[in-house]
Amino acid sequence: MIFLTTIVMMLGVSSPAYNCTTTITGRDASADGSVMVSHTDDGMGDARVVYVPAMDHPEGSLRPVFYDNAAMGYLPQWGGSQTHRLVTDTRGPGYRVNNETPSVPLGYIPQVAHTYAYIDANYGIMNEHQVSIGECTDKAKVHPMPEPGKRIFYSSELSRVALERSRTAREAVKLMGELIDTYGYYGTGETLLVADPQEGWVFEMAG
Repeated sequence: MIFLTTIVMMLGVSSPAYNCTTTITGRDASADGSVMVSHTDDGMGDARVVYVPAMDHPEGSLRPVFYDNAAMGYLPQWGGSQTHRLVTDTRGPGYRVNNETPSVPLGYIPQVAHTYAYIDANYGIMNEHQVSIGECTDKAKVHPMPEPGKRIFYSSELSRVALERSRTAREAVKLMGELIDTYGYYGTGETLLVADPQEGWVFEMAG
């Protein structure tokens, strides 16, 4: 008991740490057979939860891929602000911000005819098909900077594209791997835990 009390006291006076904690629970480990993902998004970033509606897109459309402050902090050359992770009118009313510089795309990828509705924050959370994602940052030897035409994806935008286009966790993981292979990855090492009602995956990436 004394040991436990000492630990609690030490935690109470320690400096706050920004360390995301992410868990995934499979069907065999949960009481009711659910697959669950959790994520504590510890940090100083934009904490808003935003609903991105389902959308239909004209043939030949392009989807912008934006820099996100969650990657390497605020970089003014990519627009937006220190308080808003994204300023754009391409993702419904939640990201339309008055009197802020619009976010500047790092690049574009071909758009699909229909994108699914999802809940977004610093990272995509869950879409209308119950594909859900949690995130944590990992150690990596290098943290390459974003570079248009070479490295345009970080885990945040990867998670959003995955939720826009995937009906299962497996589809999401496969899509994110293909996007990194094709368009490049920048920023910190990252892990995304991806789940649907049937199964869960651990997806790791680094520049």
